[in-house]
Amino acid sequence: MFLNNTNKIINVLHILEDVIVSLILITMILFSLYQIFMRNFMDSGFIWGDHFLRILVLWLGLVGAILASRKGKQISIDVLSQFIPSPYKSYIKKFNLLFSAVICLLISYYSYQFVYLEYKDATIAFESIPAWLTQAIIPVGFFIMSLKYIAQILNKKIE
Repeated sequence: MFLNNTNKIINVLHILEDVIVSLILITMILFSLYQIFMRNFMDSGFIWGDHFLRILVLWLGLVGAILASRKGKQISIDVLSQFIPSPYKSYIKKFNLLFSAVICLLISYYSYQFVYLEYKDATIAFESIPAWLTQAIIPVGFFIMSLKYIAQILNKKIE
């Protein structure tokens, strides 16, 4: 019963991740096209448009990294696995996942401190949008990735 409910929750979260990455990408494309049209044909556009697009690139990159960690498609350097005997490969993969989880937790912690300082300083990203709000994806994204790596260690059979 518990496992069935957990799988349903995880499936809903995966759908939510897919929707978020799609919405960010569509927003980036449409806003870029609008800015190009307005600048080239109307001598107008949003002054803050470039900043907004940079923030969307940050969000797209981190949500994309969350998707990659879900599917095990993150960037990895694997030189030694071809020389390691098969019985030990699962231990190496678990160690790599644990190492990745620890690094993501560290990045999440220190990026949280950075975002908190931006909050305390009341820095503005553009217009009246606070910078901490636009940067909040950094600690949240890395924390989610660390949870995914830990879940892979605990729940999945690693081959």
